[in-house]
Amino acid sequence: MLTAARAARVLGTVAPRTVAGGGLAVQAARPFSSGIKILEDAGHARENMYWHQEDERLLKKMIENNPSLDPNYAGLAGIIDDSSHTVADQVKLIFMKHGIPPINKALINDIVALVENK
Repeated sequence: MLTAARAARVLGTVAPRTVAGGGLAVQAARPFSSGIKILEDAGHARENMYWHQEDERLLKKMIENNPSLDPNYAGLAGIIDDSSHTVADQVKLIFMKHGIPPINKALINDIVALVENK
């Protein structure tokens, strides 16, 4: 009987117990997994943080080795080096790259005049 009670505690099964009145009482299994789940979640969070830092380190190293991969300068080399576009077209493309709609013609003309004078 004692080994059955130990097995019930370890395995989480329901084990019968005798009560003072001669009847049987049922002992329910206790939930021990909540602490383990918290530890597992913390482990997953640490692992995700590690891989995020590793990815950032590798991306930084890639940009140092090849500056053309930098998203801040992406597409700008293609706009500037392309001789088929006029200066006005290049200004419009740069505006669109930064999310500014090229609807202000006076501003574009002023920038073009400034660039062409240099």
